[in-house]
Amino acid sequence: MGKRRLGVLAVAMALLVASCGGGDQPALESPGAGDSTEEPSGNFVKIGLLGDLTGKNSNLVTPARDAARLAFEQANEKGDLPVRIRLEQVDNKDGGKDPAPDLADKLIGDSKVVGVIGPAFSGETASSGARFAAAGLTHITQSATGPDLTKNGWKTFFRALASDDVQGGQTGDYIVKGRKLKKVALVNDKSEYGAGLAKAVADSVKKAGGQIVLDEGIEPTTDYRSIVDTVAARRPDVFYYAGYVGEGPLVVEQYRAAEERRDGGASNREGAGGDRGGKALFMAGDGVKGAKFISDGGKAAEGAILTCPCLDPNAAEDEASKKFASDFKKKYNREADIYSAEGWDVAQIFIAAVKAAGPNPTREAILQFVTNLKDFKGLSKTFNWTPEHEVKGGEITYVYEVKDKKYKLLGRVDELTK
Repeated sequence: MGKRRLGVLAVAMALLVASCGGGDQPALESPGAGDSTEEPSGNFVKIGLLGDLTGKNSNLVTPARDAARLAFEQANEKGDLPVRIRLEQVDNKDGGKDPAPDLADKLIGDSKVVGVIGPAFSGETASSGARFAAAGLTHITQSATGPDLTKNGWKTFFRALASDDVQGGQTGDYIVKGRKLKKVALVNDKSEYGAGLAKAVADSVKKAGGQIVLDEGIEPTTDYRSIVDTVAARRPDVFYYAGYVGEGPLVVEQYRAAEERRDGGASNREGAGGDRGGKALFMAGDGVKGAKFISDGGKAAEGAILTCPCLDPNAAEDEASKKFASDFKKKYNREADIYSAEGWDVAQIFIAAVKAAGPNPTREAILQFVTNLKDFKGLSKTFNWTPEHEVKGGEITYVYEVKDKKYKLLGRVDELTK
């Protein structure tokens, strides 16, 4: 058809949509210049992203996704790349390990995909890593912390933050030496992440001189009354939940209610919560540290301590982090959340790799660049790899407190236990 007929048809279609109530539909978010819904002009490559984008734990993944979108948009606009970069998103709703291999195959089968951010969670990484390795497709996770992931010999897999062995291994020192608390009750969600983190915490607490008064696993549910009643009966100084943000708010809410039922809100035990009426200090790891924990946990979340091998750019003092936090909020009208700094860093590594590869980036060229990465300055850390592709010198665990409905950075474990 001619241009004039196309124009008339477009107007007619617009009027038809309006007459059918289209004006009452919510506006969709405009994609960033680096997003998969945009067709870049000229030559381009894709960087994939695999993780939970719409499920119950998406709060732990979308901040890194949005940080990567922002990074690619800015890089494309700058105009000094040999090709444009497009973000190719693959949604593994709820982060399950079983769908991950087939979703990985979608990225592997697209010849334009030369690198992947993620997978986001440990289980999905474990089940799909061998396929990425066989395809020679580099993937750098911003958030999967299972210790065994780098023990599989996958030459294509890299981890941009410390593992649970580091986070859990330092938690005992923080509890026993930093907080001067001894008795710890542990509950995990039976996931690969949760069970592994709980074991690392238990080992570190005992090594530091503390006592594990409960160590139980329970699969995600909506009713935690039985297990939290058991926790309350053990009278711990610390209740540590190893799981994800989808369940974390329910756990802390129902635990606080259990303590109120038991004590009538009247008891007050020194060192175990002070003004929180004798309730144990609630702690969790990075899987729970998201904005959703504060918003859904409400009053029960106040005073909770969250550890994470991730940097919160909103709490950081360096100029690069401040600029990133400002740009993120300007772009998305909300603050950067958990793993956003790591997502930004991984995106920047891929941007540098594409730039170094020239006008025809290949998977081989990207892998070679990432493998040989030296002293790459990111927001969260300076990147060098160990032979197993862990971050060399990245053994950092940050401690955050929920205070006045925000995360307050208390410091690093190594600083807080001196």
